[in-house]
Amino acid sequence: MNRINLKEEVRRAMRGEWDTFAARHPRLAKVLDESLLVEEVSESLARDQEYQAAMNDAVAAGLAIEALGDLLRRFVQRWMREFV
Repeated sequence: MNRINLKEEVRRAMRGEWDTFAARHPRLAKVLDESLLVEEVSESLARDQEYQAAMNDAVAAGLAIEALGDLLRRFVQRWMREFV
């Protein structure tokens, strides 16, 4: 795999964090649209300098795209904690 499907990876990472988010914000979790959140997180990634630098470093170092999933999960975790 030499390309990452960013939106699918964001969706996967969000699902991994959803229970924690829903427990903290049950009413908000009931009304949020997953597709809109995926779009917002993906756009945030495009603007996040730390994420972009890490991606560039990983590509330059020849790391497998699969190894970048952990970085993406950490970004999504942080984004969801700071969302509200």
